[in-house]
Amino acid sequence: MENNVYRACPVRNALDIEALYTFSCRRFPDGYSFKGETHDFAEAVCVTDGKAGITAGKNVYVLSAGQMILHPPGEFHAIWSDGGAEPETVIFSFRSASLPKLATRVYTLSPERISEIKSVYRAAENAFVLSGNDVAGIREGRNTEASAVVKRLELFLLSVLSGRNAAHPQYAGRGAENYIRILSAMESNMGEPLDTAALARLCNMSVPALEKTVRRYSGCGAMAHYNALRMQRAAEMLAQGASVKETALSLGFSNQNYFSACFKKWSGKTPSSVRPIP
Repeated sequence: MENNVYRACPVRNALDIEALYTFSCRRFPDGYSFKGETHDFAEAVCVTDGKAGITAGKNVYVLSAGQMILHPPGEFHAIWSDGGAEPETVIFSFRSASLPKLATRVYTLSPERISEIKSVYRAAENAFVLSGNDVAGIREGRNTEASAVVKRLELFLLSVLSGRNAAHPQYAGRGAENYIRILSAMESNMGEPLDTAALARLCNMSVPALEKTVRRYSGCGAMAHYNALRMQRAAEMLAQGASVKETALSLGFSNQNYFSACFKKWSGKTPSSVRPIP
């Protein structure tokens, strides 16, 4: 007998974690600085004690205990100890079929949410094989526990990522302003064969000051960071269908073979393999 009383209410998953890459809970020593990176999956950084300096794309923040930032896929990010505070963090990275629209960049974590994310990490230690920061696999016979960890992470993120939890992080002062200016100069001159001296002139800075600023906020030298930004731009152009030759010339590479070698060293893939299949 057909029943017309009940009607389905479709619900779209706002967040659906498909894979974990890293999961760690650690305290960074004074003076710690992590060389920045970019990857094609998301990463959440929860500061549970102390203060941590965070580079997120062109933004630089100082996060205090009880604050979290979510780096979307493709965003350059770095972290360092700020002011001798020896920050404690819980960091996890993941791939999701979808992400909620971010209301802000930095979010407030209540004491209950800090306790929850630490509890989830302890559960992950039991369910997964954690090798350093990496999630190496699921422990034998622990598939149900592993699934529960993922569901708890989804609920944790959904509970945090709303406008009412928006935080007001401290910006890192004049040094951060200089770093933003340097990044703007790099991005505006992607097609130029810049060297450190030319970049310093564009930013009205001395070479030592420029190198010190970039190394502080990115964890690497100015030219290494500039070239990484060029390769990231190349990946975006190739994924949108630009030819290898067009991409190389647009980014100042007169030798297509040299560009291909640089791109493969940076990404582990050939430029042609990144282009969409016709």
